[in-house]
Amino acid sequence: MTAKTAPKVTLWEFFQQLGKTFMLPVALLSFCGIMLGIGSSLSSHDVITLIPVLGNPVLQAIFTWMSKIGSFAFSFLPVMFCIAIPLGLARENKGVAAFAGFVGYAVMNLAVNFWLTNKGILPTTDAAVLKANNIQSILGIQSIDTGILGAVIAGIIVWMLHERFHNIRLPDALAFFGGTR
Repeated sequence: MTAKTAPKVTLWEFFQQLGKTFMLPVALLSFCGIMLGIGSSLSSHDVITLIPVLGNPVLQAIFTWMSKIGSFAFSFLPVMFCIAIPLGLARENKGVAAFAGFVGYAVMNLAVNFWLTNKGILPTTDAAVLKANNIQSILGIQSIDTGILGAVIAGIIVWMLHERFHNIRLPDALAFFGGTR
């Protein structure tokens, strides 16, 4: 039985594929931007003063809902990139790769939280210390906000690990962890 080897990909081809994976979260941004813009503008005090009928509580609830839905993509943009990159680059088991992207991003933030705690920077509630170290709550974890760049790097690492280990055969004692992973 011969082992299947992955075809070699040039650096140029890799960056082309990577650029295509960016389209998934970016496509969602346009829709969310429209929702956020309409919801925020129609619920603003100035617009309500100009057009009093928009002050109706039912309309205000709808506009607030639109704003919340619209802000979703902007709040979770790094997470979406970390999921989209393994999803777009993986050759097989794309769903598993996407899930691994989310887990990888969470683990990265937990590792940074562990490091900050061991250095004595966390736990603190001092806003000046948190701001000086660019510490934010990311997925409920106090971590350094690496933004999109950190998510892209984590997504690429997860994709590389997925491509390397998704076909691995484990011993029978560890058969529970076998199969799609």
